[in-house]
Amino acid sequence: MALLLKLKQRAQRLSGRSRAVGMFFATSLAARGVGIGCQLLQVPIAVHALGAEAFGLWMTLTSVGAMLLFADFGMGQGAQNKMAEAFARGQVNEARVWWEAALVFLGGASLLLAGIALLVARAIDPTALFNLVDPNVQAEARGAVAVTLFIFCLNIPLGLAQRLAYSRQRGWMHNLWQAGGSVAALGGTLLGVYLRWPLAGIVAAAQLPLALANAGLLAVQLRQLGWADLRRVRCGWTTMRELWRLGAHFGVQQVQLTLYVSVPQVIISTTLGAAAVTPYNLAQRLFSLFTIIQNAFMLPLWPAYSEAKARGEFDWIRRTLARSLGATLIFTLVPMAVGAWLAQPLIAAWVGGFSAGGATARVELPSTALVWLMFGWNALVFIGQPFGYMLAGVSEVKRLTQTSVVSSLVSLLLMTAWVEGYRQEGVVAGMVVGILPFFLWGNIIEARRVLRRFPERPAADSALIHAPVAAQGGP
Repeated sequence: MALLLKLKQRAQRLSGRSRAVGMFFATSLAARGVGIGCQLLQVPIAVHALGAEAFGLWMTLTSVGAMLLFADFGMGQGAQNKMAEAFARGQVNEARVWWEAALVFLGGASLLLAGIALLVARAIDPTALFNLVDPNVQAEARGAVAVTLFIFCLNIPLGLAQRLAYSRQRGWMHNLWQAGGSVAALGGTLLGVYLRWPLAGIVAAAQLPLALANAGLLAVQLRQLGWADLRRVRCGWTTMRELWRLGAHFGVQQVQLTLYVSVPQVIISTTLGAAAVTPYNLAQRLFSLFTIIQNAFMLPLWPAYSEAKARGEFDWIRRTLARSLGATLIFTLVPMAVGAWLAQPLIAAWVGGFSAGGATARVELPSTALVWLMFGWNALVFIGQPFGYMLAGVSEVKRLTQTSVVSSLVSLLLMTAWVEGYRQEGVVAGMVVGILPFFLWGNIIEARRVLRRFPERPAADSALIHAPVAAQGGP
């Protein structure tokens, strides 16, 4: 009892921001634990039921669909920063203005892209584009393309649910809804496999629950804030222009993220065949587990940096950046090195053999070189993220944008040039070399420059700094 009392007293002494970050972190660990468990079950089930080529096609289509996420041109992230600063000042009505501008833009972008995606799905030949060999996969490919693109278009405006929760320092709400979506996605996959649905049906069953989770979270928050009447949505040109100026920087960086997450699998599929995506994807999924760990403590910091900037708490920003670097080393880089060392036996035990056409086949496992190249790639990303999140949170993203363009072009050229001669390993090597300008100049050097510009002491008006944020509706 004495220990619990001490913990309670210590928690009560924490600032509102620290409690929000702590709740975000704790629920992130729980939600990502649920997500990891669902993925560990979902992948072997899908591989066994679909086969290597159909599974590789599914992962390629997921990568293609993810490319649509940059179509918001960073407006969601820009709106998150603006709303976080407005909520920190207690200006809820101003936050609504930014949210409405983002909603109008993303809603229009979603409708436009859905129309384009429908035309593309009808016009392309998936068999030729993805080098498909299995007649059953060839027959189901077009429907799978259409379903994947539709769901990703739907998620463009629904993604504002996450941005709104983050800006309110309530990322824990997003984590809980996403955990529920992950469980539902696993259930959908099991149902589709049990009922022997075609590939398009399994894709829909696995991806639609996450979109519905975003929709539910958005509806709850709008009701809490009193913003549920969408007939009152307005968007002024001045607001849209200012949001665009900030969002464009994030949009360019989203293109870079899309490049690194999605394009490698597309390059591998179109050059080496859809089945060649499977070893790359399996290695990527292993390292994504460590990404989940880092995101658990990094994601809460973005909106917290925005709030700290609005309140003039620059010393807090410096301390938090240093602590996030230490946490990255201890909780992600060291465990990830161990994971890379054990990668091949772990993946072999995870996936194993599967039945295909009445015979037992083996999934191609990632090579040792591929595993360690992906370790190097992820290590660079992880070390750069604490600097990048701080810069994004305080809206100092000009240098990030410039270097992301350089890194994206270099990576794309190298991946394309090296894939035929060095296969999957060449693609990852191109990513490693290409990201260096963004890693060094965009993140580390720029973060040091920005921190030197901040005042050495927090704002003098302590009443303003420690004043509680105005009510935002709901608990």
